Amino acid sequence: MKAAVLKGPHSVVLEDIARPHVVDPTDVVLRVERTAICGTDLHPYESRLELEDDVVLGHEFLGTIVEAGSAVTRFSEGDRVVASCVVSCGACYWCRRNNPGRCAGVRIFGMGITFGDLVGGQAEYVLVPNADFTLKAIPDGADDDDMLFVGDIITTGYEAVRRSFKPGDSVAIVGAGPVGLCAAMSANVLGASQVFVIDRVPARLKEAEQYGAIPINFDEVDPQDAIYDLTDWRGADLVVDAVGHESALISSTRVVAAGGTISIPGAYVEESIALPFGELWVKGITIEGGVANIINYMDEVTALIVAGKLKPSTLISHRMGLSEVSEAYQMFHEREATKIVLDPTK
Repeated sequence: MKAAVLKGPHSVVLEDIARPHVVDPTDVVLRVERTAICGTDLHPYESRLELEDDVVLGHEFLGTIVEAGSAVTRFSEGDRVVASCVVSCGACYWCRRNNPGRCAGVRIFGMGITFGDLVGGQAEYVLVPNADFTLKAIPDGADDDDMLFVGDIITTGYEAVRRSFKPGDSVAIVGAGPVGLCAAMSANVLGASQVFVIDRVPARLKEAEQYGAIPINFDEVDPQDAIYDLTDWRGADLVVDAVGHESALISSTRVVAAGGTISIPGAYVEESIALPFGELWVKGITIEGGVANIINYMDEVTALIVAGKLKPSTLISHRMGLSEVSEAYQMFHEREATKIVLDPTK
């Protein structure tokens, strides 16, 4: 089968690899019908995260089950499903405490040995372990383009707001990439009084306006001054760092209100970064982050999609064939695309 293989920094190529088959009785094999490039995929592409050679990338995908293990009880061959990008065991101490992102055996598709050695979904077929726990059925009538993102960005953005949010809170989102824009959508659906999105890319800030957010271009204004002016000099009750970079986290500490929360869906791969800890301590700030608990929120997000309240497919800027994956990664790296969906049949 064809698959997108990371060969080194800024090098992703299409290669023939062996098609997967069920290994454990809890596995299924999907025929991938849609897959997407995520900002997290750029970490290995740009060498912020060092992976071993020849990793098949991709953790956003949906498709049809073509093979199911004997112990799979919730799904059958022919079912159409979307997979959580994060695979948890469902039975350990953390999973039993409704915190699957902290699972001792947590794995992420397409992120190499460090994250469980799961072959990614930017391919014609993909093996999904612990299928009963990892998969979500696609409801009749739901748009595949919306459901594709339930396995990652819309649910990641939703959780980043939902886990720390109180109705009426003001919410500031640092970074207008796909996860940041999903967080903006979610904040409005959940009942935020104000939503601010901070970035420097005019096109993405314009997109944020479409989701009811107030855009703040940090090349033009000081985000702290702008947000304080609009919140009676309190700051934002909840700040979402949707970037995963030291500069974004420092910006978050500047705009968050005393007693507020910084929620971090952005992926950090550095061992250490510098933070203004004194300011965090004086303000009494709560910081939440870590691997997303995707499966905890897939049902909520799906219900909101079916109800027409969340429409993450509006983020799609480009549709390309899997055969064009090298060009697609280059475009995404250059910020020429907001979200690229790949068709494995082309």
